[in-house]
Amino acid sequence: MNDQNRRISELATRMHGFATAQEEAFPADTVVGKRFADLGLLLLKIDELGSRQAQEKGSAKAATEAKRAVRERIRQRMKSIRDTAVSVEGERPGVSQNFNMPDSTSDESLTEAARAFMAAATPLKSLFLSREMPENFLEELAADVRLFEGLINEQNLHNGSRTAASTLLKDACAQVLTLRRELDPIVRNKYRNDPERLTLWEAASRLERQARKGSGNDSNDASETSAGVQT
Repeated sequence: MNDQNRRISELATRMHGFATAQEEAFPADTVVGKRFADLGLLLLKIDELGSRQAQEKGSAKAATEAKRAVRERIRQRMKSIRDTAVSVEGERPGVSQNFNMPDSTSDESLTEAARAFMAAATPLKSLFLSREMPENFLEELAADVRLFEGLINEQNLHNGSRTAASTLLKDACAQVLTLRRELDPIVRNKYRNDPERLTLWEAASRLERQARKGSGNDSNDASETSAGVQT
């Protein structure tokens, strides 16, 4: 959850706490009572989406780290094949040309090159084994390529789920601000002659400003100001 969403979540929590403390003043069948009920549901939704967002972020990071380790292992296996092929050039001129390491660092380039290595090495397996390559060197490379592709899919899945949760969270936070704009004049009208409760509402409904860093502009605060929402 980013800073803007966190501040809106805290805002929703404060406003909901105010409503709970003044529950008798806002019957469930009134407009304001219904809006505070909507706020409570939004608060639950924000908590759930924030948790999902954090969970998917952690899972994506774990998949990324695992993928990095497998990537390095694949490259080491390919390098062993490449180095061995180069060592037999005297016996089999040109054989090493079938085992060029990929120039690109992309995942697709690595898997394509690894498959090309396996295809080229399969009919030459006895030659590699005679140079003390492990009996299952091709099987190990194939297994790592499958694992690597599985981790790519897992990483993409978690990143996609995180993006979806972030979009829904942003929408829920926007709804909180919409409710605040609707609730603010109602509560002020309700407590126009009650300074104490009005002060409590003002404190509860104030959206804390983001701490500024350097001279950068806070676009979220700017959007709030331009919308005419009191902070």
